[in-house]
Amino acid sequence: MTDKLKNWWNGLSLRERWLVGVAGVLALGVLIWGLARPAVAGFIDLESQHRAAIEREGRVKAKVQLLGRTPAKSGAAAAEAQAIDQYLAQSAGEIGLTLDRNEARGAGQATIAIATAKTPVLIDWLASLEAQGFVVDQMTITPAADGTVGLTAELRKGGR
Repeated sequence: MTDKLKNWWNGLSLRERWLVGVAGVLALGVLIWGLARPAVAGFIDLESQHRAAIEREGRVKAKVQLLGRTPAKSGAAAAEAQAIDQYLAQSAGEIGLTLDRNEARGAGQATIAIATAKTPVLIDWLASLEAQGFVVDQMTITPAADGTVGLTAELRKGGR
């Protein structure tokens, strides 16, 4: 078989050898591209699934912490003992949110702003505040290009 290939190759002119060589290189490139492209896409998909799993883990940990607390008194009652802005900063910090603006507005009211947060974490935090007796009077959620959101809201202590 190799003798036939050598005879065939020796029978080609220099120009034909160049053409066959270039065709071989192109065929090899297409073959490599056909194998590497799905592999790279698979790794990218694995990375995005990993990031989603890490985000889900954070949400589950935050929910477990909320469920693990002893409900000695509601969040609004706990906020009575300390200023509302301090309570909001503490509860946001416990689940990894950073309040960029946190201003008390009179008795039992506050205005907050969060520059960047993951949507599910933010919504879970707001829901836990509402479950603790807080009322959201006004809220604006602004999406960002990187998949996070920004929030400005006015909260007040309310009854259950």
